[in-house]
Amino acid sequence: MRMSAAKFAGVLVVGGALLSTTACGLVGGEKKAACDNIESELKSLTSGGAPATSGSAAASSAQKWSDAAAKIRAEGQKAGGDVESAATRFAGDLDSTATMLRNLSSGNLSGARPNTSSMMQNAQDLGKACGFANTGFRFG
Repeated sequence: MRMSAAKFAGVLVVGGALLSTTACGLVGGEKKAACDNIESELKSLTSGGAPATSGSAAASSAQKWSDAAAKIRAEGQKAGGDVESAATRFAGDLDSTATMLRNLSSGNLSGARPNTSSMMQNAQDLGKACGFANTGFRFG
């Protein structure tokens, strides 16, 4: 079953919104700071709406997603433990999205699409590791 670019973008925005909820629970100093920075990065990433999927705008979107992946990965490394492993997996999903957008920008429509099921699970795991509230997804 093929997923349209708009639906895929919606899934990504929902994934980002998952992690941009208010943080709660007990987390240590470095972990809390890293999770706050991850939350801030995801808010920044999703504030522009759905990523552009054609031409030079897609290339620009791809860079934005790659940059976010690098920042999330770095913050995860600062936190260590379960946050690091979840952040690394989720950053990999963001990198896959960036690759897809780069392919679209060059007219390659046959490139592999990111595994959205895996992305949702990794986002939920990161949300749980950071102690974010409301870690469930709702579509529709």
